[in-house]
Amino acid sequence: MTIWGKKPMKEYTLDQLRRKLERGTVTSRDLVRMYLKQIDKYNKNGPALNAVATTNPEAFKDADRLDRERAKGRVRGPLHGIPVLLKDNINTKGAMPTTASSFALADLYTGSDAFVVKKLRKAGAIILGKTNLSEWAYFMSTDKMPSGFGSLNGQVKSPYGDKIDPLGSSTGSAVAVAANMIPIAVGTETNGSLTAPAKQNMIATIKPTLGLVSRTGIIPITHLQDTAGPLGRTVKDCALLLEAISGSDSRDRITKTATKKRERYSEACGKPIKGMKIGFLAFTNYPDDDIEKELLAEAKTLFKQAGATVIELTVEATRMNNYYTMIREFKADLNNYLKSVEGKTPIKSLSDVIAFNAAHAERCLVHGQNILIEAEQYEGGPNDPDYLEARRVLIDQAHLPNNLMREHKLDLIVSAKRTGYAPIAGSPCMSVPARPLTDDNPRNLNLIGKKWKESDLIKVASFYERSAVRRVPPNFKVK
Repeated sequence: MTIWGKKPMKEYTLDQLRRKLERGTVTSRDLVRMYLKQIDKYNKNGPALNAVATTNPEAFKDADRLDRERAKGRVRGPLHGIPVLLKDNINTKGAMPTTASSFALADLYTGSDAFVVKKLRKAGAIILGKTNLSEWAYFMSTDKMPSGFGSLNGQVKSPYGDKIDPLGSSTGSAVAVAANMIPIAVGTETNGSLTAPAKQNMIATIKPTLGLVSRTGIIPITHLQDTAGPLGRTVKDCALLLEAISGSDSRDRITKTATKKRERYSEACGKPIKGMKIGFLAFTNYPDDDIEKELLAEAKTLFKQAGATVIELTVEATRMNNYYTMIREFKADLNNYLKSVEGKTPIKSLSDVIAFNAAHAERCLVHGQNILIEAEQYEGGPNDPDYLEARRVLIDQAHLPNNLMREHKLDLIVSAKRTGYAPIAGSPCMSVPARPLTDDNPRNLNLIGKKWKESDLIKVASFYERSAVRRVPPNFKVK
């Protein structure tokens, strides 16, 4: 395989990189140089994937400091000296702005790190840069706005070809991992923004239980669903990253019990699934296609052979209106962020964003901003009876998988379909590649678990991942 006239760099897992660092065959400075070279090769040059928004000018300094610590025998953990990319709606202090891929926030340099960034630095990770996303986390316009598009930096492209939608909103994070510009990345999800791009880019992700990972310092859509989460090429890489970013944050009260609930998720990888009870969920009004049926049949056989019990479930898929509630939650949450963020910006409210976009319409309104306008026009508050009733109905609908797990005494549910149940209910879910890409429709396996039971998902996903070749790297051919 040839990548732009040169042999491609091998994909390394975190364990492989850690062993190289421990043996002294590479340094953290070497890793920074190596992945910056990958970014230079694929981001603006070659296939021009446009996944990375900015790189950290302090990355080499951080790497040298961590190399000195390692030389003195201080190793902070499995991420010590490992580069990571962040979705560009996550605050970072210093020389990189936090923009949500919006031209309106191009000069927002925040005075402090998001809580998850503080956790990463404490774990010894090197923040190598930030990734492009679907502008405002894909909550800006319904006027044919493509996934991965932002007024600040343009369109993110799929590493698997122009015919494949890279999806979003964590588009750049997923593309960067898939294209080997970075071993791991952090994304965020409100409803599908981790699992959708993971599927399309043939990588793994974990959407954590709401409350396991802090949202402090992350540009919001709604505090009732938002979370950060890991993206990686393997389940274990995701598990190691989740270990680093999870935990209680006094500024995000929903994480109050996170430190007590969190586990060593990477230890679930490789554990037997014997004795587990797994439900396979199909929908009468959303039928699986032939390939999905084939993938599910294979998974059922594998799980049974490993000693798990498989229960087949068929229900009618619930049509949930999450848009109605998010529209009514977005303005207050975004305004709170913009008013409190440590950083100089003239943009202090959603109305300021709308006005800025209108004043720079040629660049900022290529696809309009009807979602922003609709959210701004909402005058009700959190106690509006119509909103509260809509939210109650939505939550009841979203608990369908939880109700099935309780009724059938299941450990988790597997489906070929990506649904909105878990993010709305606050439950954990995962996406893992199901088979190497053979057409323009990447295939994955979706897993939904019980709250705080990420380890069960990781155990099953890790077993499934090991059972066959599930993904192959993108093949960038010389043009």
